[in-house]
Amino acid sequence: MSFALPMAPELDVRDLLDRDGPRAVALQLLTLHPVEITEALEALDDEQRVQVLLALPVSIAAQVLLNGDAAFRSSLLGRLPAETLAQALDRLPIEHAAQLLEQMDPDHQADVLAASSPEDVAQMQAIRSCPPSSVGRLMVRQIPRVNGALTVAETLLYVRRATGEMETINDLYVLDDDRRLRGVVSLRELVLADPRARLTDIMQTRVVMVAPETDREQAANLVSRYNFLALPVVDADGRLLGVVTVDDLVDVMIQEGTEDVLHLGAVSGGDNAAEDASYWAGHITSAVKKRFGWLLLLFVAGSFTSQVLSHFHHELQTVVALSFFVPLLIGTGGNAGSQAVMTVVRGLALGEIRPRDASRVVLREAVTGLLLGCLLGVIALCGALVLTRSPAIGVVLAVSMIAVCTWSTCVGALIPITAQLLKVDPTVASAPFISTFVDATGLLLYFLIAKGMLGL
Repeated sequence: MSFALPMAPELDVRDLLDRDGPRAVALQLLTLHPVEITEALEALDDEQRVQVLLALPVSIAAQVLLNGDAAFRSSLLGRLPAETLAQALDRLPIEHAAQLLEQMDPDHQADVLAASSPEDVAQMQAIRSCPPSSVGRLMVRQIPRVNGALTVAETLLYVRRATGEMETINDLYVLDDDRRLRGVVSLRELVLADPRARLTDIMQTRVVMVAPETDREQAANLVSRYNFLALPVVDADGRLLGVVTVDDLVDVMIQEGTEDVLHLGAVSGGDNAAEDASYWAGHITSAVKKRFGWLLLLFVAGSFTSQVLSHFHHELQTVVALSFFVPLLIGTGGNAGSQAVMTVVRGLALGEIRPRDASRVVLREAVTGLLLGCLLGVIALCGALVLTRSPAIGVVLAVSMIAVCTWSTCVGALIPITAQLLKVDPTVASAPFISTFVDATGLLLYFLIAKGMLGL
């Protein structure tokens, strides 16, 4: 049973710290879960957090560091002594220790590594040698590895003895004499099997596995597709290196989703992905830098819309009513294109759409846009008749709505697929350009249709 702090934990922690010191706070916090301890420490300033963290047992302090967000960790990692950090990292799984080490400045990293054991240093350096977005950075190495010649009874005895040394034990990985992965046995299958059966008789030999260089998002998609709890990681010779677990990949999916949302909002991700995870992390100037580049680019691109209006100023002066529907057309076109972009980007992310499907996707979106344009065109025709009492203007608007919707959905389908072919993140390339491009080209279609149908 866990206990929470009383009604106002922020005031209680501060008051207790001022009155009785960090040791008293640490004693009270030890009744809480590490996640709750982290939340309680968020109420304190940086120096107070350091005082309390130093008073906590190292194993608890390590969990608190791991549970905090980027801003919380950065406030502590630069202030805690190297010896304390080395002890804390030693209490964590090596892949999590390497993650925390990456968030320290280079000088502090060197001090922490100097205070760490040679074995930990070697393992963390091996993890850091993997690409930043690869599963090698997340890989759990302490897993149950067994030989296929063992019986079920012998394997169960091994599991009982080795449980304390393993980070995860949902599956057992069957290796040959050269440590190559040959099969997987779930713990459930092991418990239900005949004690005299050998692992080679009950193991699953069709194993989905990845290399340490595999991108995390690709691994997350595999786990989601096959409903795995863990995914084995092997080297080029098929030797088992470790596994990447679903809980770590869920964090990856959340982070990737955050990055995609930022990109779709035309906000550059910046160099520090962890910083983007928190709204409050980073200075206002950092937010301005991330947003200004895209806004400037879109501002320049948006000038094409003004040029289209300027080019057709004579037609606008001749039939003033045409200007009434400009916001309606560019807004509808932009929204239709954005819907197509979001749908196609999602399909690309889930592997449902591949670049070779480009023609099918464009055709599907074109038909979708055409039908949407017809429905909206009828409504636009009725609205134009009420507003202008001109059937000609109404027909121009209806035809333009059909053309703009069809064009917008086609462009919205093509941009992300083209971006992926060019090895560019589709969310980065799609969102900032779709509305601006569709605004200018949609207006061009509108005025060309009006000029042709009205004889301007």
